[in-house]
Amino acid sequence: MNPLDWILVAIRWGHAIGAVAWVGGGIFYLMVWRPANRQAPAPEQTGRFMGVEYRGLVNTAISVLLLTGVILSVARLTEDNITLAYVAVLVVKIVLACYMFYIVRFLNPRSYPEDLPTSSGWLGKARSSLTGTAAVLIIGLVVFGLADVLSALFEDSLG
Repeated sequence: MNPLDWILVAIRWGHAIGAVAWVGGGIFYLMVWRPANRQAPAPEQTGRFMGVEYRGLVNTAISVLLLTGVILSVARLTEDNITLAYVAVLVVKIVLACYMFYIVRFLNPRSYPEDLPTSSGWLGKARSSLTGTAAVLIIGLVVFGLADVLSALFEDSLG
């Protein structure tokens, strides 16, 4: 392997760690923290501190994912054997990831989506279901899975 290959391995590793940190944090929040907090509510200040710390993790993950994602996309798209299927899946992955970034950075920049006042009616419920923590986690899991699809498509194009 040449030095550029090693750099790309390190960038891929950083990209994966950013995704695992964000998705893993979302799983912890939804499946551990929130249910435990319902059973035995923690002091309000504890929840606020956890929110601040998690928001810092997510903001760092977004920065790492954006930087490494651009580099990895350019590296892959400049390969000679990239297929239309690869490009289509990559576009879907990028659109979903950008939607997640939008939800976290612009729709709900300071609090968990569930902490925001909800609108009544079907429109408010639709907004909550498309922008809540569970929605971000589900989209994150789909994006995570699409990374494996991209790897499989790339490996197929080599053989």
